Amino acid sequence: MLLAVSLVLAAAAVEDMARLRISNIFPLLVLGLFAVWVGVVGWESDIWRNGTVFVAVFALGCGLFAMRWMGGGDVKLLAACSVWFDWAGVLPWFVYVTMGGGLLALLIMAGRRMVPQSVRSSSSLAIFAPKGPIPYGVAIAAGTIMALYLAGPNPSGAARLPDFVQGL
Repeated sequence: MLLAVSLVLAAAAVEDMARLRISNIFPLLVLGLFAVWVGVVGWESDIWRNGTVFVAVFALGCGLFAMRWMGGGDVKLLAACSVWFDWAGVLPWFVYVTMGGGLLALLIMAGRRMVPQSVRSSSSLAIFAPKGPIPYGVAIAAGTIMALYLAGPNPSGAARLPDFVQGL
């Protein structure tokens, strides 16, 4: 199940890098997979905390969108990803997303300077736009995937890294 969420988030990240846009289907799939997850692992009495995290993150995101600091697709994806965590898990998730965003911004700024102008001008990728926006959906996706495997979702924070990764 977590693999399916990871694949959906990876697809959202790829679309955001290519078009600076996140289709509504991705947040909907993330929310739908959470409902399936709860059905599989079982309902826990503290699941309401996930809902409060969702509402808080969506409200914060709406404020950031109103100030034009974040795109609408990013806000929806961020809120949908937040529903996987309760208040104990939201801090690690937020740290992973924030650190991923900072690293992403540095990499894109460096890439925009290092990639030759002829390549940038002939590319259809939106990330090569000079002084263009940062596709923050990539950081949201990467941070959420890391938090799901390293901190674990609620309910049942029993998620762990796949066996082949643990041996590395």
